[in-house]
Amino acid sequence: MKVNQTTNVMHETVARTRHTQNQSVDASGLQEAFDPVAHKKAQAQKQAMKLVGDVFAGDRKVDQELEGHRERIRQLQQENGAHRRSIRDIEDNREALRQNCGVAADSQEEKDLQLLAKEKEASFAGSSVHLSAEEREEVERIKEKGLTQYQQDSLAMKEDERYFAESIAKSDQEIRMENAIISGTEIERLKSHAMTDAQKEAEQIMQEASKDIVNLLVDEAKDHVEEALEEKKEAAKAESEKREELQEKVDDRRQQKKEQEEFTEEILEATRGRVSGANGMNEAQLEIKDMMNKMKLLEEDIKGAAVDENV
Repeated sequence: MKVNQTTNVMHETVARTRHTQNQSVDASGLQEAFDPVAHKKAQAQKQAMKLVGDVFAGDRKVDQELEGHRERIRQLQQENGAHRRSIRDIEDNREALRQNCGVAADSQEEKDLQLLAKEKEASFAGSSVHLSAEEREEVERIKEKGLTQYQQDSLAMKEDERYFAESIAKSDQEIRMENAIISGTEIERLKSHAMTDAQKEAEQIMQEASKDIVNLLVDEAKDHVEEALEEKKEAAKAESEKREELQEKVDDRRQQKKEQEEFTEEILEATRGRVSGANGMNEAQLEIKDMMNKMKLLEEDIKGAAVDENV
């Protein structure tokens, strides 16, 4: 009974777990499709549940078979009870016959009848009654002497017990066989520890899955770190290229300024002999400006290039 209660509790637990998992599958199905960690965990859970569920289903089948054997025993016991009542009724009728015939319970006729009845009962299939050698000799002596009418009638009634007695013996043998099957099955179940082994294996599956999940997370973290480093490298390279480009522009600008300064110096040198006084200075400046305009140079490009009035 304790085994059945434990099995029923396990059955309810597995059923509730399966119900909860079925409810969460739809909600997590999309996540599993894109999340390898969730997928690995779900697969491990399914494998572990299938392992335990298969063992539970096997235990449930065994329980059903055992219940079938127990039900058969109850049926046979009920039949035996009915057969024993029939035998008691026949014995009551035999006792009534003795009283009606006026045979005393301690008479030799009754004692001889009891020995004859024992011989008949020993002839029933499956009977546990046996006659000793002395009893067999006594039976032969009684038969040689001849049976009274009362003895014949009582033995005929005793013969009516044969069917019921043999049915009881046959049922008792079947009951012993059914009990042996039940005991053997229970002993093998205790030896196998199937559910305990399944639970341990399920735990092992989850532990292995946990290790795989950790490896997945480590690999994923490595990938993220490598991607981040690559992005930083690319950003640094782009920044370096921008700086180089900017430096080239600065160098070009400096070169242009230098060339402009040299060009201005050449112009001033060319006009140096033509400058005399303030008017001469103005005329030189006008010529410089006119020349610069012709060369499409901006006046602001040569700011700071002043004409030395003392030249």
